[in-house]
Amino acid sequence: MNRKQENFVNAAKTLTIILICVFFIIPFGNLEAGIDPCFIKCNPYAWDIEPGTQKAVYITGISAGSKTKREEIYNLIETTELNSIVFDVKDDWGYIDYNTDIELVEETGANKNYYDLDLLLKEMNARGIYGIARFVVFKDSILPRARPEFAIADKRTGMPLYSEGSYWPDIYCEEVWDYYIEIVKELASKGVREIQFDYIRAPARGNIAYAEYTYNINGNTKVWAITNFLKRVREETKPYNIKISADVFGWTFIVENDQGIGQLLEEIVPFLDYIYPMPYPSHYSTNFLGYGLPEEYPYEVVSYTLKKGMLRIDNLSDAGCMIVPWIQAFSLRVKYTEREILEQMRAAKELEIEGYLCWNAANNYGTVERALNR
Repeated sequence: MNRKQENFVNAAKTLTIILICVFFIIPFGNLEAGIDPCFIKCNPYAWDIEPGTQKAVYITGISAGSKTKREEIYNLIETTELNSIVFDVKDDWGYIDYNTDIELVEETGANKNYYDLDLLLKEMNARGIYGIARFVVFKDSILPRARPEFAIADKRTGMPLYSEGSYWPDIYCEEVWDYYIEIVKELASKGVREIQFDYIRAPARGNIAYAEYTYNINGNTKVWAITNFLKRVREETKPYNIKISADVFGWTFIVENDQGIGQLLEEIVPFLDYIYPMPYPSHYSTNFLGYGLPEEYPYEVVSYTLKKGMLRIDNLSDAGCMIVPWIQAFSLRVKYTEREILEQMRAAKELEIEGYLCWNAANNYGTVERALNR
């Protein structure tokens, strides 16, 4: 045997020994040692995007449970630049829309079970779609009626306060926080990558003069309650690979106070990965920026709002929170066509904001599709 052949045989023996060690000596279970169990469970659904590039449409829990509607939305994403879906997990009435196993949800009658979350995430992941779970926080007609002791009380009656078309849990009640955080953890364990908090505030209109926050025994501000809820969410979701985001009024970007609802930009941003302002031109009052009907000026309204917010967030050191605006994809006093939608997107793009979320409560996105395919 010459030296070349001898080297070849030795190399083959070495390779054989290595393979034996891998397949027979090293226990297979050890390969998973030190890996977080949540990561293992979440990983099959782990579809991610470049931060800030989410381009989404919103769907309700009912739409998420309809195979026909899901396919319609998947096709819309396939044929446009869209890459994400915002879907309800806890809706505007306080119902839990997916198939949850949380005991209190069952006890309060909040479980609607419109859709199978595992199936939804699997379908989106197979199509490369980023999922954002919309979680309506303190607007919740189910919990306060089932557990009146958790509600904002009406000073006139002592009963749960009805305001702004809904009942509201007390934003200072940490038992309410615990309930919501339990839902967040379940979502994270199932593979949800981002929790988007909506109505993360106190009621803004209606019977607010009669609101009694019985859990606010230390006289704290509403900003304290909202900020500390977010802080608790952050602390308790550290083991999970999950983003935390929040929807806020467009006005929150403009005024430097909490508007009496607990949303103060500088206080909540440090606990968020994304902040989603809602600068819908239809929601600004007459003569805003000198426009008799601001809804007729989508570019100007959105641009102004985003600039104001960007300046404030940029002044925070190490905020790490990115702005992605909601786009008005519906009509109120002004019929919104492809032009109005594209004008809002242009306002964001000119500020180097790549992402956007399209809101239409009826989940009808024909105008969005035509706008994106122009």
